[in-house]
Amino acid sequence: MSKNTIDYEALLPNIPYEDAPIPKRIHQIFLGKPADQLPDAMKENVQYICRINPDWEYHLWSEEDIDSFILGHYNKEILRYFRMISPDYRAAQADFLRYLIVYSLGGVYLDIKATMSLSLNEILLPTDRYILYHWDNESEGCYKGFGYHKDLPIEQFPYGEYPQGFIFTAPGHPIIRAVLLQVLRNLDRYNPFTIGVGLRGVLRTTGPIAYSLAIERVTKDMPKELYRHIRCAEEIGLRISIYDSDGAFAHRKKIANYHNQLSAVSLNGSEFYTKYFHFFFWSRWVLRILCDKIRQRFQ
Repeated sequence: MSKNTIDYEALLPNIPYEDAPIPKRIHQIFLGKPADQLPDAMKENVQYICRINPDWEYHLWSEEDIDSFILGHYNKEILRYFRMISPDYRAAQADFLRYLIVYSLGGVYLDIKATMSLSLNEILLPTDRYILYHWDNESEGCYKGFGYHKDLPIEQFPYGEYPQGFIFTAPGHPIIRAVLLQVLRNLDRYNPFTIGVGLRGVLRTTGPIAYSLAIERVTKDMPKELYRHIRCAEEIGLRISIYDSDGAFAHRKKIANYHNQLSAVSLNGSEFYTKYFHFFFWSRWVLRILCDKIRQRFQ
């Protein structure tokens, strides 16, 4: 079947959306290592999150859960799409998996490095069905300049991307369905030469750029009652990273294969495909460094 004729709406099972409060479920994901190898700081954070939210169900999703979850809530075709993402790209896998989890189960997803200063019962309103937020990225913000991309026009995204380190949603919400449909299309259309590799490829294929573009389209004519839009996560007692005192990107040293700068984002069903592009981009990167050195030598 041509990629242009795929019916993504039919491909993705429809989870009925009901106008009901966000269920008391907390989701976190840890891929690349067994769950029992979670770093100590993250273990302590998980214990803290559970302690301040005693009436919430908690689930740490790991590698061992992927197949059974996707086959139990979706189908073999969605699992095939998930497996299109190279294991070199745990961040992209975690992006796709979080969308699948919260679309079918609802609740609150937060990155394994994220935390909160208030309980979720204090953060959420009875009327909340979905929460959108931005980086605290203005001149005095703790993430000054974060979240702006050329893919996201400033006229449409004055505060930059919608991050997805926290996702608050009711099951079956049309926003997260739109995001999943966008990611499925992106995986089919992935081209390392036009989309990019490494962090840029992840942002555009499964990450905040893909997430933000889907949200902008689906919320254009959506009733405001279906989501709450706040300026930044810190405004409601959320903290992006337990490692932020060591710098904005300190967490990348703590998480296996956070993102790979060389391999292709998508396997497209072929191990050879990934190895070929790994070699191509590695060679191009080495050649660029050599050319820069030669240019500097003769200036």
